[in-house]
Amino acid sequence: MIQTLFWIFVDLIPFFVAFQVEPPALGLTIGFVLSVLIYLFQKKKFGEVTTIIRIKVYYFFFGIWVALLLPSFHLFDFTQLFMYGILTLASAISLVIKKPFTLQYAKKVVPEAFTTHRLFYLSNFWLTLIWAVAFALSLICSALYAMRIISGEAGVTLVHVWNMIGLAATILVRPIVKRFFLNRQG
Repeated sequence: MIQTLFWIFVDLIPFFVAFQVEPPALGLTIGFVLSVLIYLFQKKKFGEVTTIIRIKVYYFFFGIWVALLLPSFHLFDFTQLFMYGILTLASAISLVIKKPFTLQYAKKVVPEAFTTHRLFYLSNFWLTLIWAVAFALSLICSALYAMRIISGEAGVTLVHVWNMIGLAATILVRPIVKRFFLNRQG
């Protein structure tokens, strides 16, 4: 579980760093470079790249151009909106292409004997679906806050609630599925 969270955190580093650097074009360039480095690392170490990093490479690339061509548009004012938009998009795409994003992380830390079992895929499908809903609800809260329909406190609180539900599912689903798998193996 901790290893899975570590790899998810690594994929979020470009966001954390990019949105702390001014001017935005520089921050987005740093985010792009970090995303490309993580992309190359994942490709070499694991043979595949997570959906989230794939999308971030494009996001930061186009973000650089927006920052350069439209400097009066303050991209960083919409950080949370963009972050949850990308996470929602990555989750949805990974479900559509039948490669749940949680599966991409779980394969890095779970013994191969488990990864070929149908239950492993199904548990990750449901986890990804739960996270997709949590991210989509967070995106809605971020949009409502950006449009000044709800307060920042309400928006942040709701976003944390949705993320806590996703985290709780991550913590609870895997041990239950693992126990079920081991019981079926005898």
